[in-house]
Amino acid sequence: MTDATNDSARRVWITGLGLITAVGIGLPAFRAGLRAGRSPVRRIDRFDPSSFRSQVAAQVDDFDPLDHMDPKTARQLDRFSQFGLAAGQMAMADARLVPGELGAAPAERVGIYLGSALAGIAYAEEQHARYLERGIRSVSPTLALAVFGGAAPANLGIALGVHGPILSTANSCASSTVAIGEALGAIRAGQIDAAIAGGSEVPLSPLAFGAFDIIRALSTRNDDPAAAARPFDRDRDGFVMGEGAALVILEAAEVAERRGAVPYAELLGYGATSDAHHMVQPRPDGTQAARAATLAMADGRVGSDEIEYVNAHASSTPLGDLAEARAIALALGERAARTPISGTKALYGHPLGASGGIEAVICALAIRDGWAPASVGLREPDAEIDSLLPGLLREGRSGTYQRVLSTSFGFGGLNAALVFGAI
Repeated sequence: MTDATNDSARRVWITGLGLITAVGIGLPAFRAGLRAGRSPVRRIDRFDPSSFRSQVAAQVDDFDPLDHMDPKTARQLDRFSQFGLAAGQMAMADARLVPGELGAAPAERVGIYLGSALAGIAYAEEQHARYLERGIRSVSPTLALAVFGGAAPANLGIALGVHGPILSTANSCASSTVAIGEALGAIRAGQIDAAIAGGSEVPLSPLAFGAFDIIRALSTRNDDPAAAARPFDRDRDGFVMGEGAALVILEAAEVAERRGAVPYAELLGYGATSDAHHMVQPRPDGTQAARAATLAMADGRVGSDEIEYVNAHASSTPLGDLAEARAIALALGERAARTPISGTKALYGHPLGASGGIEAVICALAIRDGWAPASVGLREPDAEIDSLLPGLLREGRSGTYQRVLSTSFGFGGLNAALVFGAI
């Protein structure tokens, strides 16, 4: 975060968006999925989930790596890196950004900031099964190069030929929000002129999925998968695991303007805090989560009375949604009573560290398109949440959204928030 009193801070524009989600791959399909408002959550078929309490997820079923890379690259990369590479290339194409050309930032001034909670864990699990069955010689030689958090951004950097800094963040479900915030700081500080920032997550493997199942974090509404994710609802019973990736192009405004880029929105502010309370349970009063939002608003020189839409983390956990409602109410004060708010994870599940990147895209689109999505899955709001946040959206709403807040919260009490603005 930069000093909110520094009036000389560089402005940072969002000029490109790239997505892989269960509700749509690529910007046109994702936009259409948001508008349709139908949950893609269904019973898992990647593995047999019958031994688990939760048996549903938001799978990305129509991703073909060969649509985005050559066969050799596709064979060398695991799904985590494939998602990162494909989403990054889509974002670059959407921004029409070619480093060093037509006034764009040179390759040495472009960085990559990518968050993931679990990185290549699913691939490691698959390779471990091979090892147990047939020994070390059956394990892929790419394993050591695939499992660490820096694998996806490194492979993206190689593909794009950019030479700026690469940072991989592993802040649980706030990972990609933190990555975007760190990229904002680097551009403002003049370390780089542009960044590809966001997250990638592919946690749908038996062990990774089961780890969340045994701590009872997941919804068990197996008989009605499309209604399993219920943000802020009185009957919410846990989150729905998802997979996906979302990367945005951030550029210093003067550099983007020089090359004629058309921005979606401006990234105004970033804030991060920690609860220092519990590894699974959020701080009940929401004070530190609220402080992350307050810091982001201060960083962006945005008053709480200016926020016109909030895309909430809203994972549909009993404790998390209530703590978040308290946090938003604290951060926005009187404004909370009349601010449209939505939780959108019923449309793409909860892809852990990638979720903040997806929600950053939703915020940029809300500003550009003048439309905020509904809280799909919300049927009857929790009574206390409804009293704190009466502006929960049951339907998509057209409007002018000049200042927008996005919140992300992860296990360990890791809180992060971003503020976006119209240009």
